[in-house]
Amino acid sequence: MIQQFVRRKVWLKEDISNILKLWGIDSLSIRSDIFVPGSSERCVQRHVVEDGDKNVWVLERLFPDQFERREHIGRMLERLRESGLPVLYYCRSSQGGFVAQEDGFHWQLAPHVPGDALPQPDFVDDEKRGRSLGEFLVRLRQVGSDIHDLDSVPDFNLPQYVEELMDTVRLRKPELHSALASVRTVLSPLFDAWNDLPHCLCHGDFHPLNVIWKGQEVAAVIDWEFAGLRPALYDVANCLGCVGIEDPNALNVGLAPAMLQRMQEGDILNNSGAQFFPHLLLALRFAWMSEWLRRDDLEMQYLECDYMTLLAGNLGGLSRVWSRFGNFG
Repeated sequence: MIQQFVRRKVWLKEDISNILKLWGIDSLSIRSDIFVPGSSERCVQRHVVEDGDKNVWVLERLFPDQFERREHIGRMLERLRESGLPVLYYCRSSQGGFVAQEDGFHWQLAPHVPGDALPQPDFVDDEKRGRSLGEFLVRLRQVGSDIHDLDSVPDFNLPQYVEELMDTVRLRKPELHSALASVRTVLSPLFDAWNDLPHCLCHGDFHPLNVIWKGQEVAAVIDWEFAGLRPALYDVANCLGCVGIEDPNALNVGLAPAMLQRMQEGDILNNSGAQFFPHLLLALRFAWMSEWLRRDDLEMQYLECDYMTLLAGNLGGLSRVWSRFGNFG
């Protein structure tokens, strides 16, 4: 009910101008012609504005329950940026924090980072793009060990998430539940070892569409809403899962092996629960299935189910394909 009320309020240019004064911005123009990448559902509303010096900014209005977590994320991103990682960061306001409050609502401001469109599905062939993604995760692992802003956030319990989703699917879509039951069965080794896997700071939703690209290089990583402590290979598993659904054959050529090669060079594949890596890639597809169910996207539900079934029947094959990069199985 609160979120519905918040969505209905219309903000005029004068309102936005007053809010931006919290960041020392006195004049602006609304730039509705500029596209903002990333999920628009992770805040109530976004406004792209240009100040008098031609700097472009993205102003986000938050949901009521986002304040505390977004403040933690803001501190984390500041640390990552100071360490040289290309991240889309938030600016501190005159109130001192990364989330400002005005007229009963919470706001965040970030610089707009221009980028190049991701060529889909052809990006899966780009080795240089894969190395750039791998480089980012190597540096995140190195820097993240000293960042503890999200340590108090409860770990995402993927086994519990999968079980709850399966219960929901069994009641609402029994034919889909039947198809996914065999997929769930092969994940038992991963779920049995879940609590013993080494964890580290992860992005939580790392994939090529959550990157602002400059050519084939990472210009900025965006959408940190799901960041926190996760199994060490969580981000790379999610990323390569998204590559594979574009074309399962792409898991062995182009972007995917180049990404794994760079991570191997950074010495962050072994001793990270690597033997469960193919299982983790498959398990994370349940989160994507949940998204297609939420959107009632039948085409993607069928595609995802076929993809998950294919992966479940070929975990050993993936381990062999990737064996040159680590002990994946």
